[in-house]
Amino acid sequence: MKCHPHTTESRTHEVSYYSFGGTARSARNCILSSCMKQLSFLKPVKKEHGGAHSLGRRRGRRPMDTRKPLHITLRSELALGSRSLLRHRPLILRIVAKASRRFHVRVYRAAICGNHLHFLVRGYHRRDLQNFFRVVAGHIAQEILRQFPLAGGAPDERRKSPVGCKKNRRKFWALLLYSRVLTWGREFKTVVRYIEQNILEALYLIAYQPRKIRPAPT
Repeated sequence: MKCHPHTTESRTHEVSYYSFGGTARSARNCILSSCMKQLSFLKPVKKEHGGAHSLGRRRGRRPMDTRKPLHITLRSELALGSRSLLRHRPLILRIVAKASRRFHVRVYRAAICGNHLHFLVRGYHRRDLQNFFRVVAGHIAQEILRQFPLAGGAPDERRKSPVGCKKNRRKFWALLLYSRVLTWGREFKTVVRYIEQNILEALYLIAYQPRKIRPAPT
C-alpha cells in the first residue's frame, strides 16, 4: 500500500493555514489583530510629571529619557511685583547657565515670564537632570526670597529665616516642577515655537494668546 506524500504534520499545517480564510493576507490580518488586542492591555508610557498632573496623586518616579529632550515648567503664585521673575531675569539666567555647565545639561530654549519659567533641555544622565532641577528651582527661590522675604515677622527675623530650605522653596513654587518627555522632530519644534511665543509675550512684543487647557489624565 502506497503512503500519501503528505505526512500527518503537513496536513495539520494545511488545516491551520486554511482555517484563517484560505489566503496569506487574511492570516496576516488575523495575527495583526490579535497582537493589537494584546497591546491594548499594556499601560501607556507616561511622559508627564508634576504641575497640575500631580495634584491629588501619589508621588512617583519622574519619567525621563536621556536620548530625548524635556520641556520643563516652574510656576510661582508669589512672583508678583518685586518678586516677578522678569525683574530677576539676569539672576535666573546666571543660575541656569551655571547649573547647565555643572551638570552637563544642554538648554535649547529658556523663557522667563512674569510668574513662570519654561525650559527645553536635554541631560545625558538621570542624576544630572535631577540635580539640575533641584539647583535651579532651589537657588532661584532662595535668592528672590533673600532679597524680598515673605510677609510676617520683624524685618530682622525675616532676614535670618532659612529661605533656602525645602519648606520655603515650596512656598515660592506653587506646584511640583512640571516635565514632559518630547520626541525629536515635530514635537520638539512645536515646543520651541511655544517657548519663543512666551518670550515675545513676556516682552510685550506680541499680544498674549489664551492657551487651551488640557485636562489632567485620569
